[in-house]
Amino acid sequence: MFKRIIVGVDGSPSSLKASEYALKLGNFYDVPVVGIYVIDARLLEESFLADLAGVLGFTYYEGISARVKEFLEKQGDVVLSEFSALGRSMGAKVSVVQTTGVPYREIASQADPEDLIVLGRHGKKPIRGVLIGSNAEKTVRHARCPVFLVPEGERNLQKALVAYDGSENAKLALRMCKSFRDVFGYRIDVLFVEEEEGQALDVKPEIDSILGSDYDFHFTTGFPEERIVEFVREKDTDILFLGAYGKGRVKELFLGSVTSFVLHHLDIPMVLTKAFNRG
Repeated sequence: MFKRIIVGVDGSPSSLKASEYALKLGNFYDVPVVGIYVIDARLLEESFLADLAGVLGFTYYEGISARVKEFLEKQGDVVLSEFSALGRSMGAKVSVVQTTGVPYREIASQADPEDLIVLGRHGKKPIRGVLIGSNAEKTVRHARCPVFLVPEGERNLQKALVAYDGSENAKLALRMCKSFRDVFGYRIDVLFVEEEEGQALDVKPEIDSILGSDYDFHFTTGFPEERIVEFVREKDTDILFLGAYGKGRVKELFLGSVTSFVLHHLDIPMVLTKAFNRG
């Protein structure tokens, strides 16, 4: 299903959990797993460091950015060494990359449409980590491939939900959910939010053609983003598969995005799919 799995690592608990999922998937699909550590170039700007010195009370001097970069490079070496050791212990094919840039751009640019990106939802503080702020969501927007977002903490993946809207991204979500079931062993729910009465009867054959009959189908009306969040909470869903940013740039600009709403309201593992040039 994938050519490679790219996992962003920064030493945080969510990054470790993302690494475990990535390596498990890499073993199952027998594909390389690449750990990437990005030093955020914005942290090395002299103006930023001067302001930070004033806030934290340390002495600023010209050229301090070189010392900061050296520190972050050494930290990256440690994090990547730990990732490689974990990969070897799990019997996975692993390689590592350390680079400098804007994290979400660097990670997204490393991946081809046939790859999978795996990211922790929460990184460490800016001076320690790599996936700061909204980098995870920005990576989803910029990536040309599916992105698997993993929050901190243990979760037994017993119940999966696919939010289906008939788009190519949603069909890819169905296929990935079916494939991942062989890894995690969960049961599958599919939720369809009707815009017009009777649409559910039209889309169900599409879903059957991908999943067969081994799933539970649900349909409702309303705002899709709200219904998805409500369903996940009511059913205690463990992992969500969702076509990413599939309704067009104008709708996102003026009405908001289903993907963004769900990301901001749910803290469970999510696979956000894009069918861009996948054939």
